[in-house]
Amino acid sequence: MDQACNTIRSEFVRINDDFTIHFEESGSGDMPIVFIPGWTMSTKVFSRQLAHFLESNRWRAISYDPRGQGLTTKTIEGHSYQQHGRDLGAFISALGLKQVVLVGWSYGVLDAMAYLDQFGTDNVRAIVILDGTPKPTGKDATAEWVETEESRRWGTMTPIEDRATFHREFAQWLLEDASPENIEWITEISSQTSGTVTALLNETARYVDYERLLIEVAKRKPVLVVAREEWRGQVSRWLNANAPEVPLVVLGKHMMFWERAAAFNAEVTKFLDALDQ
Repeated sequence: MDQACNTIRSEFVRINDDFTIHFEESGSGDMPIVFIPGWTMSTKVFSRQLAHFLESNRWRAISYDPRGQGLTTKTIEGHSYQQHGRDLGAFISALGLKQVVLVGWSYGVLDAMAYLDQFGTDNVRAIVILDGTPKPTGKDATAEWVETEESRRWGTMTPIEDRATFHREFAQWLLEDASPENIEWITEISSQTSGTVTALLNETARYVDYERLLIEVAKRKPVLVVAREEWRGQVSRWLNANAPEVPLVVLGKHMMFWERAAAFNAEVTKFLDALDQ
């Protein structure tokens, strides 16, 4: 294998004169799997997935920083999920990716669903819904696969009014092991997104609804749902009612793919292996 393929590569791709996307990748295969970070996060959270595919000659694992996050251009405009979907479409086109597997985490699920909404499924091989919902707003978060109203107020106001508190509480919610070191790491990543953009992305998430779209996509493409333990009941009920053919894996808390990487990577690998069967 070429030595360059045996490392995690950090690169940039220019989308237009005003917008450049940062991404990291590993593996030397021709089958792309694109990991989409969630709210305020960057490629760094998927380090253990990129490492997992490092020596693969079948898969090309890619993660990118969405608009306003990580090292991608900090634009003034464009902080909606439909625009994130268009950004993802431009990114896929710029890299010449074919038959991609999309793995959206948290609000990254909305990026993936916005792409499917606008570009369809022709260039998509499969989808992994990673602890995010296609419909963040509902009436009862204890029964529905939606976010709480309390998280809406907290996620919109706290990043603007008290950044330090936001980063600390956000990291504590994400992690099983909210050690000072882990909180500092999450804070370092999340701080790359401005408080204004953080608040706007949280608020605009509450106005999108891709629930029917996910139901239709699941009839045509393989879908895997991975959810945190807290969401077991809500997600199970939703899948049983709307997409009973979709498998569900339940692991830990919101960053289970990082904290329980071995278990998560094994489930994703099993899902990917089944695509050829």
